[in-house]
Amino acid sequence: GYFRKLAAATDRVRVEVIGTSEEGREMIVAFVSDAENLAALDRYKEITARLADPRRTSRDEARRLAGEGKVFYWLTGGLHSAETGSPEMLMELAYRLAVSEKPEIQAVRKNTIVMITPVTEPDGRDRMVDWYYRYLRGRKGTYEEIGDILSPPYWGHYVLHDNNRDGMQVTQALTRAIHETFYAFHPQMMHDLHESLPLLYIMTGYGPYNKAIDPVTVDEWTQFGYHEAGDLAAQGLPGVFTWAFFDGWWPGYLNSVANLHHSVGRFYETFGNASAGTYDRDLSRSRFAGKPVTDVQWYRLTPPKKKLRWSLRNNTNYMEAGVLSALQYASLHREEMLLDFWTKGNRALQKGRTEAPYAWVLPADQRDPARLAYLVNQLRQHRIEVHRLTAEAKLGGKTWPAGTYVVRMDQPYGPFANNLLEEQKFPPDEPNPPYDDVAWTWPLLYGVTAESVADKKVFDAAMEPVTSNLAAEGTVGGTGEVFLLRDTGQTALLEARVLLGTSQVDAAEVAFTAGGVSYPPGSWIVQAPRAAVEDVARRTGLAFTAVATAPDVRRHVVDLPRLAVLHNWIDTQDAGWVRYTFERAQIPYTSINDDDLKRGNLAERFDVILYPTTGGGLADLVHGIDPKFSPLAYTKTPEFPSHGIPDASEDITGGMGFEGLLNLNRFVQGGGVLLALGSAGTLPVEGGMVRQAFPVQGGFNTPGSELRAKVVRPEHPITYGYEELTHVFRGNGPIFDVPKSDRSRIVLQFGTKKPEGEEEEAAKKKDSSGIVVEDIDAQAPPAAPAKPKPEKKEDNRLVLSGFVRGEDMVNGKPAILDLPAGKGRVILYAFDPLHRFLNLSDFRFVYNAILNWNDLPQ
Repeated sequence: GYFRKLAAATDRVRVEVIGTSEEGREMIVAFVSDAENLAALDRYKEITARLADPRRTSRDEARRLAGEGKVFYWLTGGLHSAETGSPEMLMELAYRLAVSEKPEIQAVRKNTIVMITPVTEPDGRDRMVDWYYRYLRGRKGTYEEIGDILSPPYWGHYVLHDNNRDGMQVTQALTRAIHETFYAFHPQMMHDLHESLPLLYIMTGYGPYNKAIDPVTVDEWTQFGYHEAGDLAAQGLPGVFTWAFFDGWWPGYLNSVANLHHSVGRFYETFGNASAGTYDRDLSRSRFAGKPVTDVQWYRLTPPKKKLRWSLRNNTNYMEAGVLSALQYASLHREEMLLDFWTKGNRALQKGRTEAPYAWVLPADQRDPARLAYLVNQLRQHRIEVHRLTAEAKLGGKTWPAGTYVVRMDQPYGPFANNLLEEQKFPPDEPNPPYDDVAWTWPLLYGVTAESVADKKVFDAAMEPVTSNLAAEGTVGGTGEVFLLRDTGQTALLEARVLLGTSQVDAAEVAFTAGGVSYPPGSWIVQAPRAAVEDVARRTGLAFTAVATAPDVRRHVVDLPRLAVLHNWIDTQDAGWVRYTFERAQIPYTSINDDDLKRGNLAERFDVILYPTTGGGLADLVHGIDPKFSPLAYTKTPEFPSHGIPDASEDITGGMGFEGLLNLNRFVQGGGVLLALGSAGTLPVEGGMVRQAFPVQGGFNTPGSELRAKVVRPEHPITYGYEELTHVFRGNGPIFDVPKSDRSRIVLQFGTKKPEGEEEEAAKKKDSSGIVVEDIDAQAPPAAPAKPKPEKKEDNRLVLSGFVRGEDMVNGKPAILDLPAGKGRVILYAFDPLHRFLNLSDFRFVYNAILNWNDLPQ
């Protein structure tokens, strides 16, 4: 490619491969600097590595290293594939940096090592280029008229825009490559190039800022931002602004790895056209932070015109002018940036030594040991150190046994660790809406018990570092030919059932006792060869116990359905997360789309159809992309080889249509099960597939928060493995309610509040002493008043982490509904249990429905 040719032509450029995409395409980083700097690249890597850990570098040593080192400035482009300009600009920029002899460019080469990843999402880039030449090049119409088809339906193999929301999970190949490269070079700046706003937004954020980000970093955002805005104003470029877009709260963006590891992560938004086309653009209705983008504001003194003609060249000019200004500023402040990098790490270290909490403890005894292992491994992936107690420790009035895991705060990334483990409290009076989710508390998301420690004695406790990834140790104990598995909410049950193949697996419908051990509802009774069970235990981390005979308990067979995952063509992203989740666990499924619904005969192929949450209202879900663009094929051809992956259609317009909706209804009426996650519930409810449910109207806002939930039907298989009081992660989307006569269909509710009307009924059944008198014979003599028992204190908060506006509209409303429809079922989830591979503790609500699809109670 171009960068390799550039590297072959000059010793000022070097290219390295940093990763490979899911579909096998390379990711690269090109280093541009003076030849002498590139020859000493390993030395400069060593300097930034030493500055990254203040425990091994004193302040005086840091000053000396800052004087010697070079600023690593990393530019990343092409993350969002429909934002096409940055890969083009970065080629031109690299050439300019390599050949120009202007004094300011010479200073950049001397004082910085510029890292360039021109295409962060290579699968999507190829798809977008093919899409442009297939459908956009030379196409007539205004930008607005063709806006619905400016992007192919897929970017990456699994996700689209959410490739910039994977910074905590690190599930996608591109995220892993970027993170590992960051840890290898510790760049002082990560600058991600995006396109959406007129004409150039320089990220500074309007807050609230994540408290794990050092205030020095926020100041650096501002310093760079105002320097660049001033430079571009001096060049006569209008429409450059700061502040009024993005908050700085959520820690899961791609460049969050920089901000949370004491570097600086920021981004641009320039005014791209989603193609190489030139269009007339109307800005008169664009508003950010509540103000028209064409108005003069303190953060935008020279706004753009309301109408203009905009090209890829315009986009490149703005982006490149801003980046050159930033590079020049970095070259002038080289030593300061390097020393700030060390200082922020040292501030984090001192904070952990002097301010509570001083640590977090993770007990080894968890309901799902595999999720504990996952949490520890995720912390370590982010270079957060984890220890294990080697002896019993008494901390803050509690005794913790050997084997307990400890996350100490006296480490460079202690604030980040604390941020991941603590509850989030988003300020309720913020005037601007949050940019993304407002909560990410890992112990809640993963269903793992964790406690903070405010006792400094933790630093003196006997412990050892965890130096390799954990894996839950599956076991098979006892003797006999029947194997019991105690269901305590382990995520791996669906995976285990797949691995057990044709073996007999039953689920107990009520609790039972065997060998002195209590087994809750949902526990398994497995009849399979011991070798097969041992293999499943080893691969899943589950614990089985062999017994001589099967317990005499009411049970049903756990048989796997023929499972389909449905996606439409207007929004493939959340279906992509579901595909990733299933494929990671090797769960067999068939991906289907609108074409399959229109063809019908769904019951001949499937037993369960899972419809992931999806954007759009009922009309969008039924009618899809406007058929005026028909035919719009997404198929692999010799000319467009990147298309047709991971799914294909001869025409992606027109949606499922009424025919597809009718066929889906026939599937359910005939005995099929439809699982509708989050906003996907709009289709069966507003599309008339179920009569009982109706949408709750307005008045609430739940922007990605962890909410208390209560199991209403503990005997229902969907709740197997969950305690009565649990929690779920809910983003914004519809909530569906049912009339009083259908409240028996509520499986899980948000909060602990009784449904409307029930509290009044309960109040009527109380006598003057406050004792419930439900079924007392009116003729019987009154009993002596009972002594009230002290109530057990329960955490009845609705919001466990995050923020909800309009709590009364959410508390007590259904979270999961099991609605009969003919011979089949529609299961409505008023949250997304498979959200971005984040909320692992919610997975079982979906897995249980799959495992028990044909044993749901009436």
